[in-house]
Amino acid sequence: MTSAWNWIGIIAWIIALAVFVWVFHHIRVRRIKMIVERKHTFEWGNLIISGVELVVAFCLVIGMGYVTFSRRVNLSDTNAVKVAYEYEPLVLRVGNEGSYYVAVDRSTSNKPVHVYNYWVKGAKYTVSSNKATVVSSLKQVKIIDTGIPWSQKTLQQKDAQNENAYVAKMTATYQPSFINGLGVRVGHQAMTRWLIRVPAQSFINTTDIQNQ
Repeated sequence: MTSAWNWIGIIAWIIALAVFVWVFHHIRVRRIKMIVERKHTFEWGNLIISGVELVVAFCLVIGMGYVTFSRRVNLSDTNAVKVAYEYEPLVLRVGNEGSYYVAVDRSTSNKPVHVYNYWVKGAKYTVSSNKATVVSSLKQVKIIDTGIPWSQKTLQQKDAQNENAYVAKMTATYQPSFINGLGVRVGHQAMTRWLIRVPAQSFINTTDIQNQ
């Protein structure tokens, strides 16, 4: 169900598109009057008015496009987003290549990304390296995942509870606010990020990558 806040953006989009269409219609009507009634093919005043109307129309559409599609989320702004965390212990897998918590596969696309496979109780999950980080030390988190608000204190607690083998999932959801409503974002996910913690690099199966 769409949040009531998002109607701010829906109405704003309707207005912006209506203004955009009206401007082109108005320019055409004025030009016809100029030619038919005043017998002119060019007038500076008409050109200036048309130029101003076009600038306003394009600014409205571009501005709405920015707040809806391009505005970057600030995870530290608690008024803009709500950040939630989930933690699950990893299940050790035993295969021909040894024991591992994470298996890395080559991507099926042409982009230079990999696919991480990990196991928790009763399920296997797959996530792209664009959205996940695998670390064997908490010191790597601050360097690799700069900007992601992982709590070092909580991660240290999970280390002790799960023998350095778990997956942390961070989900950021847009909060009700005027700017989020204007972008039709309230209630939608702003970002999802996975942190896969393993005791050592040897617990990562990279056979598929090495064979590329």
